This record gives sequence, structure tokens and C-alpha cells, in this order.
Amino acid sequence: MEQIDTQKGTRAGGHFKSRMVSGLLVLGPLTITLFILKLIFSALTAFILPVLRPWLEELPEYAVVAIAAVAALLLIYLVGMFTAHLVGRRAIQLGERLMMKLPIVKTVYSASKQVMDTFSSSTKAAFTATVLVPFPHAGALAIGFVTGTMLDSAGKVLYRIFVATTPNPTSGFLIFLPEEEITFTDISVEDGIKMIVSGGMLAPKRYARRNAPAQSGPPRI
Repeated sequence: MEQIDTQKGTRAGGHFKSRMVSGLLVLGPLTITLFILKLIFSALTAFILPVLRPWLEELPEYAVVAIAAVAALLLIYLVGMFTAHLVGRRAIQLGERLMMKLPIVKTVYSASKQVMDTFSSSTKAAFTATVLVPFPHAGALAIGFVTGTMLDSAGKVLYRIFVATTPNPTSGFLIFLPEEEITFTDISVEDGIKMIVSGGMLAPKRYARRNAPAQSGPPRI
């Protein structure tokens, strides 16, 4: 009788654990997305609210905030429309050149832009392969992404590997390794990023080795 109760308890525990994991897999990305959107809208409305308040003094605070949120959405849309045209792109490039000339500002802006560009769908080619590398010590393996190659002082090709942190792939470590110390895999870059963000919960059951991607022309510097 006790054995039956134990088995029932084990099944109930397994059922609860599996449902919790399923719920986290659904709510986790949603929570992260909402958090990032909240940060963006908070930053935008912080600039818009002071402009709107003098014109909307008679409205309650929640209405002013709602109007500011709509204005923020409209601003994002208009910026997107503006950058879709040649004049807009040139204006943005001019603004970026001015930003890059300002001390301190250029460091923060450059780093932020590189992170956004790296993880945007339009520039996923920045990562050419998903690899396994000995990190943080020999005997351990970490997932990394190839971002290019360079030559060492002896002319040997070294691969630039970005090892992202979990669960935030926008930070990590840049390491340089020769080809013989790298395991190239058939895992796609998208699946590799999913593995990092999910802490390994969204991972393929197995991977296959593949050859290093061919380098066209001299190593990228």
C-alpha cells in the first residue's frame, strides 16, 4: 500500500514539474519581451510626457500616460518610415557620425548599436557558425558563435568566438582559438541562441560535427 502511495506521489511530482517547465517556457520569453518593451516605452514616455502635460492638464494622469504611449508608438513608426527612405538613412548616418564624435556618448552608443545589430534578424550572418569550445577551463565545453577570423603574430589563423552568458546573450566573452581546439556543430545560430536564453532547456537532443566553414579570401579583421 505504501509503495502504491509512493508511486502516486512520484507521478504527481513529475506531472507538476513537467507542467511548471511548460509554463515557464511559455511565460519566460513573454515576460522578457514585456520587460524590454516596458523599458523602451518608459524611456520614450519620459521625454514625451513633459511635452504633453501642459496641453492636457485637465485630463487624469492615466489618460495622459495612455496618450503618451500612443505617441511613443507613433514616433517609433515614423522613425521606421523615415529610415526606409534614402534621405532618412543619410540623416541617420549623419546623426551617428555626430554621436561617434562625442566622448563617453560614443562608447555607450557604439556598444548598444553593435548589440542590437548583432542580434537583429537582418544581421544574423554576423555569426557564421555555432561551435563548442573549451571554456572556462579545459575539460568543460561552452557554446559559442564564430564572428570571424584573424591572424596571430606568426600568421596562424585564429577564430574569433563569442561565448554568450545565460540567460542574457547580449553579454559574454570574446576568445580566440585555433581551428583544432574548436568543435564545429550543425546547430543553427538561432537554435544556439535559444539554448542560451532558455538555460539549456531548449536544446537539441544531439548534435553532429561538421567541417569549419570555408574562408573566402583573407581572414576578416
